[in-house]
Amino acid sequence: MEECERLFKIVLKAKQGDKEAIEEIIKRFEPLIMNSVKGADEEIKEELRQDLIEIIIIAVKNFEIK
Repeated sequence: MEECERLFKIVLKAKQGDKEAIEEIIKRFEPLIMNSVKGADEEIKEELRQDLIEIIIIAVKNFEIK
């Protein structure tokens, strides 16, 4: 549960525009991102990686706290 609380605090900071918090979230999800693109053609791997990072950033910014 402690890890979830840490991630939640980082997400809150990222929602407020903290660039370091956004970088931390991307860093935490990088293994999942890389695993998701590993079967892709080499020519599009980096583009897919960037697309997934963009999706994560959008999801963080749209995250609603209730």
